[in-house]
Amino acid sequence: MRRLIIITLCFVAAAIVYSCRNEKTVDFAAANQAKAYYDMLVAENYEGFVDGMNIPERIPDSYRQQLIDNARMFMGEQQEAHQGLREVRVVNCINDSADVAAHAFLMLCFADSTIEEVVVPMVKRDGQWLMR
Repeated sequence: MRRLIIITLCFVAAAIVYSCRNEKTVDFAAANQAKAYYDMLVAENYEGFVDGMNIPERIPDSYRQQLIDNARMFMGEQQEAHQGLREVRVVNCINDSADVAAHAFLMLCFADSTIEEVVVPMVKRDGQWLMR
């Protein structure tokens, strides 16, 4: 009888420990937003891509135009090297414990069947995920 009580208590303790363990769910909000920004590149919406960057609200127009031109040049280089970027997929997302920063892992699928995985650092500002 004593052995049965001890075994029962062990099962109860194991059940309590199992039910109280802290399972972390993966939040893909930052990665999905990063994908949306890269989809803007695919659609040649360079202004939208730049708007997804964590830059000050007010910057000189000349600097903003340089960022837009850099995005356009990047896509031009990808066109020459890989016949262009065809698709962007979310692979994973690692958020910090305070949910203000994350690393979005994206897979860039090019038209020549080349695949490249990139890490996009993200930061949450005013409730919106932006590229760092």
